Amino acid sequence: MIAGAAALAATALPAQAQFASITGFGDSYADTGGAPGGAFRLANRPCIYAPYCSFTGGTTFVQSLQSIYGLPGMTNYAIGGARTDNTNTLVALPTIAGDPSSIAPINPPLGGFPYELWQLAVNGTRFTARDLIVLSIGGNDESYMTGADSIATVNARAILAAQNAVFGGIAVDGFVTGGAQQLVAAGARNIAWLGTGNSKWFPEPPNGTALSTTQRDAWANTYLEQTQLMLRPLALAGVRIFMFDFGVLQERVANNPGMYGFTSATNCEAGSGTPGVTPGSVVVNKVGCFYQNSVHPTAAAMALIATYMANQIDAPTTVVPQGRITTSVASGFATSVFGRLDAYRTFQPYGIGSAMAMAHAPTKAMPIKGPVPIAPGSRWSMFSEVGYSGGTQDRQFYAAGYDLHAVGGTLGVEYRLDPTVRLGAVFGYSEPHVDLSVQNARNNINAYQFAGYASYTDMNWFADGLLAYGRQDFALVRNGVIDTVHGGTSADTFTAAAKGGWLTDVGLFRAGPIASLAYTHANIHAYTETGDSLLTMMVDRQALDNLTGGAGLQVRLPVLLSTGVYNPFVNVTAEHDFLGSGRVVTTTQVTAPLLPVLTPVPDASGRTYGKVAGGVAAIVAGNVSATVNAATTFGREGGNDFGVSGGIRVAF
Repeated sequence: MIAGAAALAATALPAQAQFASITGFGDSYADTGGAPGGAFRLANRPCIYAPYCSFTGGTTFVQSLQSIYGLPGMTNYAIGGARTDNTNTLVALPTIAGDPSSIAPINPPLGGFPYELWQLAVNGTRFTARDLIVLSIGGNDESYMTGADSIATVNARAILAAQNAVFGGIAVDGFVTGGAQQLVAAGARNIAWLGTGNSKWFPEPPNGTALSTTQRDAWANTYLEQTQLMLRPLALAGVRIFMFDFGVLQERVANNPGMYGFTSATNCEAGSGTPGVTPGSVVVNKVGCFYQNSVHPTAAAMALIATYMANQIDAPTTVVPQGRITTSVASGFATSVFGRLDAYRTFQPYGIGSAMAMAHAPTKAMPIKGPVPIAPGSRWSMFSEVGYSGGTQDRQFYAAGYDLHAVGGTLGVEYRLDPTVRLGAVFGYSEPHVDLSVQNARNNINAYQFAGYASYTDMNWFADGLLAYGRQDFALVRNGVIDTVHGGTSADTFTAAAKGGWLTDVGLFRAGPIASLAYTHANIHAYTETGDSLLTMMVDRQALDNLTGGAGLQVRLPVLLSTGVYNPFVNVTAEHDFLGSGRVVTTTQVTAPLLPVLTPVPDASGRTYGKVAGGVAAIVAGNVSATVNAATTFGREGGNDFGVSGGIRVAF
């Protein structure tokens, strides 16, 4: 059952992996048997669970992560039994498969984590951000403890193990290894670290009854905390470290194995045990156990661990799109306001142009030179629009792709100060729904927008300006492993935008250059997710700025029909992002509070793409008019936005 659940969770992840390779380091939890590591390979001994050369009876969490991310290859440096000080708990192994009596010492002795790092240096291997580094180390160091150790001694042993794991300093064949720092120096930027857990939950804890539960708790807690504390400077420098607290999962399975589809945990082994060693209280050869043997989870349990770790790794990618979503909603609102102003330029005194006025003047007289006075009753108007908008974003390395769809509307009032100037205020409300490409994540948003604007039009020139504030309330949902993870936050946006142009008569057309500039500042508030504590994140506040300029052409074609003058327009512009919302998104796993995960969001400045907008306004009856507008971007790297709206206006 759990294998099926893990597989289902894995398929919810994107098929196109964000990583190009996976490399494993550490102990038997990570040891797949492959070169240049592999305890059985290095010891030249037969694999216990052939054809698998692991200690789980099947695959490890490393292989499960490889499968989840669809990676074609994997490199294994891990060695079963490895300690942080370059010693190894495996001093003897059978020379004949399946024959415990053939156990013989391993000569030369197997190395530990420093040996793996020495091998890495000898190979000259370099990593990039596209390489996922997975690590499990430290658990075997607990075997140094004795029942006579005080808690202070236990803590000191755990601190030393953490120092070895993170800082190294142990020489191998003349090379001074550097622990996890050496991996970072080799280019590692994404590290998934499987915590040691707590040995009290094992069917056969190391050193048996010689160690107390208090000692085991102290070692596990100190090692986990100190490892985080020592890794913290790397995390703050931008190395993304995902620490999985295995002890939390162990306790859950021990208390309720059925939660994950297991039948038993602490007193149950799927393997045959070790004659004369395995306690009689432990049931062996039992299907559905969490553990394969004394201290190693089964392949199904490893798949569960990998599913959790992949969820942790991918979770920040569901946060990154919030920036573009927020600014997209704000800019879409500004675009709709400007579109309506463009459409209603039809009814300005100069809106139809000199050529149109001449063509339809009864006496063929020259066009008017000055504005037509406005009747006092038509200075005020109210308007309302409904609209549908959407947008897409392709998956990026650190950002989930998404599809956005929104239905909304606006309500506003406008005052014509004189024949050339219009002032107005508008309120907008929309409900964007966003489907993300990772973890079946969804964002449901309530967006509120308020704007004041001014518009000027004379014989050839026009200029529009807008100031807007927006509030967006996010309800966030994403898939976990056994439940759904929820989050909620809000964003405040401030937009200042301007648009202008110069139009002249070209035959029966009105045409000319137009330009625009729009600036949006957004603040997305911090929040903490709720749900499975192994997966939930604390998300820091995000601040971003977006500045986009556009330049192009507007073309109008005034048409006189029996129902009035129609003046449809089309804008075609090249848009350029001068500020592209580059920033760092900071998330922190609730169970690893000392390790913030800093996810870089590239600055999209310098990007140029196209935009086309069009619309028309017409008299419906008397003082009632209607508009239809549409706009879309095109050729924008990663995805485009679009919107269409229609509305009515009543003048009085």
